[in-house]
Amino acid sequence: MELGPITIFFGPTSSGKSTLFYSLLVLRNFVLNPNQALDGLFNLGFQNLGGFDACIFNHNTSKTLSVVAQFEKRTYGVHFRKADAEIAENSEFLPMVMKVPVPYAANQSSTFSHVERDEEFAVNWNGFASTVSAKSGSADAQARAVGIAEALNAPAEAIKHVDVSPHRRGFFKPSYTPATLTPTPTSEDEVATLIINDQNAPPRISINTVEIFERDFRTFTAPGTATTFLQTTEQTGARIPGLLVNDGFGVNQVVYMLAKIHRQETGTILVEEPEVHLHPTVIRKFARVLARLATEEEKQLLFTTHSEQFLLSLLACVKEGFLLPEQLRCYHVVRDRKNTVFNHEAVSREGQISGGLSSFMEGELQDIKTFLSV
Repeated sequence: MELGPITIFFGPTSSGKSTLFYSLLVLRNFVLNPNQALDGLFNLGFQNLGGFDACIFNHNTSKTLSVVAQFEKRTYGVHFRKADAEIAENSEFLPMVMKVPVPYAANQSSTFSHVERDEEFAVNWNGFASTVSAKSGSADAQARAVGIAEALNAPAEAIKHVDVSPHRRGFFKPSYTPATLTPTPTSEDEVATLIINDQNAPPRISINTVEIFERDFRTFTAPGTATTFLQTTEQTGARIPGLLVNDGFGVNQVVYMLAKIHRQETGTILVEEPEVHLHPTVIRKFARVLARLATEEEKQLLFTTHSEQFLLSLLACVKEGFLLPEQLRCYHVVRDRKNTVFNHEAVSREGQISGGLSSFMEGELQDIKTFLSV
């Protein structure tokens, strides 16, 4: 599947939309910490998928579970088996493959040769990072070696910068103190810590909450303490400051999602059902904020959704010129017996989607037929 700045996956419940997200997070777990038991890779922090035996197709543990991602001209993937794994990277420079045990201490390396413009380069690769040296040792060749190494290391680095905003999100306390962050911070204390530790996060989030809710967002740290309160203030009406926890879950979870999206380390963010608890008017405003963040901040946003309104709001962004058609990729996800099928539905300049919205209308049409006794 080709992904855009914004990619939407919609379709029936249990069709496999979230599985796509989780597979990328399993790959990220391996890249961040390969020296852990195989089943540990399937513990995503916010959700434990049950290990390799629970996730391998048809529970056939003799099979291979593969996750492969492509970045421009380069592919990077891991093929997991019960006792080992095969790491593979294919680029415009050379293909590299390495078989490793799991857990893997990243203490193995393989050497590959690359020839370019009559210059030979030695590539030393441990499955995640490459070092490149030029045989001639000239200044130009060594500079080129640095460029080759950066290109070869880019896919694994991009995978490290994937983050997730799961279903279970929000802030349920009035105040927070900085907490220790895990590799994938998803708990309310961790996400609050992301906000507290980044002086640029509150004003960036506030710009968006004013656009979406007409509410300003701020943090307040009590003098002489490490306790920080999360606050919002209505820009119209009462204009009374209050705690975020008292603001309703819609505002609450949007602040959580924005904290994740604005995180400096995040390049790709996976968001499950962003429309939950949001009024249709808010969904429309939120979609426009997301369109701008994806294009201006160069964030890659992937969404699963069951909301016709959310999809329509993004299609309207195309019609109004906030997004180009190629910047919005839409996939209708359906289950065909034991297969999940991702059907790409092209978006026109008029904001029309090739497959229409029939998947959202099926239940409504059935109810209409019942009321009309058809």
